Formats: sequence, structure tokens, C-alpha cells
Amino acid sequence: MTNKDLDTKKIMDKLLDWEITNIKAWKLLWLWKRQIIRKKQKYKKEWIKWLIHKLRWSPSNHKYNPNNYKEIIELRKEKYNDYNITHFCEKLLEKHNIKISMATLRNELIRKWLHKVKKRKIKVQREKRLRRANYWDLIQYDWSYHKWLENRNWWEELCLLLAVDDATWEARAKFDKSEWIVPTFNFWKEYIKEIWKPRWIYLDKFSTYKINHPNATNDKNLPTQFWRACQNLWIQLIFANSAQWKWRVEKMNYTFQDRLVKEMREVNICDINNANIFLKEIFLPKFNKKFNVEAREKSNLHISLSKNEVEHLNQIFSTHSKRKLKNDFTIAFKNNCYQLYRNKDWWWVTLYKWDSITVEEHLDWKIYFAKNNKYLTSKLLAEKRKNRYMLPMAPANNNHFEEKKDEIDKLEEINKIKEENKSKKSYFEIHWKPHPWMKWIRF
Repeated sequence: MTNKDLDTKKIMDKLLDWEITNIKAWKLLWLWKRQIIRKKQKYKKEWIKWLIHKLRWSPSNHKYNPNNYKEIIELRKEKYNDYNITHFCEKLLEKHNIKISMATLRNELIRKWLHKVKKRKIKVQREKRLRRANYWDLIQYDWSYHKWLENRNWWEELCLLLAVDDATWEARAKFDKSEWIVPTFNFWKEYIKEIWKPRWIYLDKFSTYKINHPNATNDKNLPTQFWRACQNLWIQLIFANSAQWKWRVEKMNYTFQDRLVKEMREVNICDINNANIFLKEIFLPKFNKKFNVEAREKSNLHISLSKNEVEHLNQIFSTHSKRKLKNDFTIAFKNNCYQLYRNKDWWWVTLYKWDSITVEEHLDWKIYFAKNNKYLTSKLLAEKRKNRYMLPMAPANNNHFEEKKDEIDKLEEINKIKEENKSKKSYFEIHWKPHPWMKWIRF
């Protein structure tokens, strides 16, 4: 018996001997008057047995049936070997209709040596930054390379582009082959068309987003392509100094690597197109519904696009580079030569030699030349082939061909002789022994 049980026994003895009243016992035991009268009657009948709980030394009424553990352990070994406990518990209820609490499942798996207990590391305590109050005020953006399709598609490595709202933890993601400028432009162009543009984007100091050279940190004349596109749309960028600064998106990457890989394994997805469809239509709505948090304020800080921004959206999300105009109004770009032509709409522009012209390479790989945000007409004059410019051939001249006919015939005869010599077999190949002259040759 515990000390508390002994105290209640003393009070009940005093109550039966009329030493104290019901009201005083009520105050001492912190019980109502009706409960005191009820307990008094039980104490008279059962005496000390009344103090001991009736379920002591007996199994709980809510105890899980131990016969069902065999089925759970078999499922763990065969199907759900690499699932975490929360995910495994959800799958048992969803697909196998087995209801079990996480604590009992964890204890049973530890008992059967199917789950390892991780030791917690002692970390330096840091101050946690509060979530933003408004919906879509700040968006944390990151990318992650991982074996998303495991060994089902070994020739193609995928990269997940992920954007997470800081206030509500709502996620938007897309699979692509890499994280360079064209996939990021495609991701943000689709995002802005669907939900309008955010105020802030929180990302790392990768070379796609920021020039990391010390001389170019404060130079506004040397922005990256992504920085220039965000400036045109009036979106401000915040660059994190470490992964802990944007820990929300990093944590989301970890959960996606844990859950999304297994969900795609169950459906047997083997290519990037089906992976994007599964991610957009099935996984993300279910994931956001479960893990989203309500924002502190109900206002939405997304900014709608202006008419000018809607018209020039393709121009904004394109790679810009400047080139000098030559004397013959040609421009060299990516080892190709382009000729600019005069047009009726050119009355507003005057071009000079060595004038700077912006070359825009759009996401559909079309190239445009512009000055003062207005396009110029152009034509591809020369293509690159074997590190040389291959100009279009001149029309055939019969007189010139007759003059050089003899030279062409001689070259053809020489080529024939070379081919015949190549086709001839050696003495060794014919007789399968060395030539008799070989014995007189000393090496």
C-alpha cells in the first residue's frame, strides 16, 4: 500500500468513529459529499480491499491483442522495412485495417530488434524564428538530388524543386533533371501563372541565384539571370548563410525523401512525367491537407501581375546576354552568326556600329534580338560545324567545274589505289608463316 492509501484509511477510520464529519473528510480528500458517503459504505463492506484498485496486477481493458503482432512483424519484414514508425502506423490502418497506437508499435518493434533507438545529440540552444503571420508572404525555395525512382530508372537522376510557404507549410514541388536556370525559370513561371507572385523568396547562395565572387557582392551591374527576373517582377530575395536558416524547407526535403520515394514505389513509377503527375495530383494535395498549419492572420499577400508583366512574362523568364553589333549589322552568338535586316517598323530605332544589343534566349529555345525592349528582325546567316563557320554554298558554275575536272579525276585515281592497297592481304595472312626474308632481318 502506498502512503496515499494509508492516509485515506486513517481518514475513513476517523469518519466511522465519528471523530470528523463528512464535510471535513470532503475537504481533506478533495472529494464531493456524495462520493464520501458512497466510499464510506464500500469501506464498511470491503474494508482494506476497497483501497486497492480492482485492475491491479491484471491486464488493461484497452490492451492490444498479442496475436496480431505476428501479422505486423511479417508486414514489417516483407513490405515496410524502411518505413518510419508514424508512416508504418498510417499504412497499417489505411491498407490492412490494423489499428494500433504508435507507442505500442514502437515498443514491439524495439523488442523484436526491428527498430533502432537513436541517441539524441546535445546541441547548442538557438533562438527559433517565428513563422510569418500572413499567407504566402515569404516562400522558402530549395532543390534536392536523390534516388527518387530508386533502381527502377538507373540512367536518369532527378532533382526535386521545392517551394514551401513559411506561414502555413504549404508545399509546391516539381521534378526536373537539374537545378540550373531553365528548370528554375520553368518552375517559377508556372507558379506565378497559377498563384500570382510572392513578396519574398528565401534561398541559398547557389551560383544560379547569386554571384559569389567577393568583388561582385555589392555590384548591382552584375546580377544573375534569376536575380534580374525577380527585380523585373518586384520580388525581393533573401540569401541564407547556412542550411539552418531556412530549416523549414530543408526539413520538408527530408520528409519527401522519406515518404515520397516509398509512395512512388507502391505505384511503380519509372519516369519523370508520371512522377510529376503523381506529385501534383495525388501526393501534394494529401500531404498539404495533413501537415498544413493555420496562419496567424487570414490576409493573403500574393501580388497580382500587371498587364505589362503578363505581356512580357516570356521575355522576363529568358536568359539575357549583351552582344556588340558589327559593321555589317551581324551579331555572333553561341558560335552562330545572325544578320539583322531593315524593317518598316524600324523608324523608332537607330543602330550604330559596336552598338550593344540584348540577345534573349527564351524557354522554347528561340532567340530574339532587342533594343529598348523592342524586337528586331534577324536571320541565321552561318551555322557552327566542326568549329568553323559553314557559309551557304555559291550556285554551281559549269566553266569552273570543267577547268578543275582533271584535278578531280587524279584525286579519284589516287583514292582508288589507296583502297586497293588496303584490301590486299599480307604474306603471313595468306600462307600463315613468316616471309623467308624475315630470317635475315635483325631487330
